Amino acid sequence: MKRDFVSIEDFSNDEIEVLFVIADKMQSLLRQCHGVLAGHIMGSLFLEPSTRTRLSFEAAMNRLGGRVITISDAGASSIAKGETLADSVRIVSSYTDILVLRHTQAGAARLAAAYAPIPVINAGDGGHEHPTQTLCDLYALRSTKGRMNGLRVILYGDLKYGRTTHSLALALGRFGSDVLCIAEPGLEMPGYVRERCAAIPGVSETEVELAGADTVFGPGGRRGLLFSRDPDAWAHSQGRLHLDRVDCDAIYVTRLQKERLGLEDGKKGSSLPPVDVRFLEHRAFGEAIVLHPLPRVSEIDPAVDRDPRGYYFQQAALGVPVRMALISFLLGREAMRVEAPVPREERLWSGRRCANPACVLATASYQEALAWTSADGRDRCAFCDHDLR
Repeated sequence: MKRDFVSIEDFSNDEIEVLFVIADKMQSLLRQCHGVLAGHIMGSLFLEPSTRTRLSFEAAMNRLGGRVITISDAGASSIAKGETLADSVRIVSSYTDILVLRHTQAGAARLAAAYAPIPVINAGDGGHEHPTQTLCDLYALRSTKGRMNGLRVILYGDLKYGRTTHSLALALGRFGSDVLCIAEPGLEMPGYVRERCAAIPGVSETEVELAGADTVFGPGGRRGLLFSRDPDAWAHSQGRLHLDRVDCDAIYVTRLQKERLGLEDGKKGSSLPPVDVRFLEHRAFGEAIVLHPLPRVSEIDPAVDRDPRGYYFQQAALGVPVRMALISFLLGREAMRVEAPVPREERLWSGRRCANPACVLATASYQEALAWTSADGRDRCAFCDHDLR
């Protein structure tokens, strides 16, 4: 039976750990085209701009000895003539052995997986998820910190539309690491992501006021959202988190996702201070690596490039061995003798549609809506995870 990778929840923790062992092997063979996937073809459908993700996937397939056919401009394909995503996927699947999809709409990869007889990999679906980037992020943490559990990680920036943070927050929580969300005002972590993080056994959600960080944020302070198994270990008391008493392992920065801002968001500009040399002088960040899914705009000062804690370019480079490992596994060239996750229960959402205008079901009238029930009893769209009330 084929395996797809459209959400970080499609792999268990054990599978991710084994995948990284495979990635270690791939990294040692990076300069060798060893022909593991000779004769295989990857379909690369990037219907939204991309540099790192598209090229790292294509580099990965080439280094494995396979070939790539690609659509990198929707306007130059039959999609511009009105072809549905389902039909495009069925056609490309008939030419290829594995499909990588980036799309502007949330849930598009899930829809593609429903129509493709070959493995589908989500390379980013709107503002929803970016699970392969999370694999790269976790691998970067493992490479620098030696582990993925017991870490303290700050997610910093646009957390509403920054899809990489949605997958990463959930993965870190599953591995037993703590996450402090410091969001651009009005661009906080979506409710469905918060619910999934808070539903992880042992994890609590706490809204906090940040103290001891005036040199970073100014005297006005900031508010944050903490997902932790032990909030007290963050020097947390009475709703205040004393950042000057905490040692963080990483700060994960995201840019303002201007291409996804809706009318309800108004005219947004960045009000969070950029991560620069002065920012990193705060004691909480003495040993913290700086990660970023890239591209950056102005949220990380170029001077940080010369700081050994600035790890974002190495992080991007790790995308090739990680994606080599993922492709090899999904095409059956690598085995994992560990348990896969149990799929969540879903049901037909009869006669109703997802109201999220950014969801693929907002336009894909040929696809029946599916729902799942969250821990607090809410009905959620199985494609974009938004509330179906």
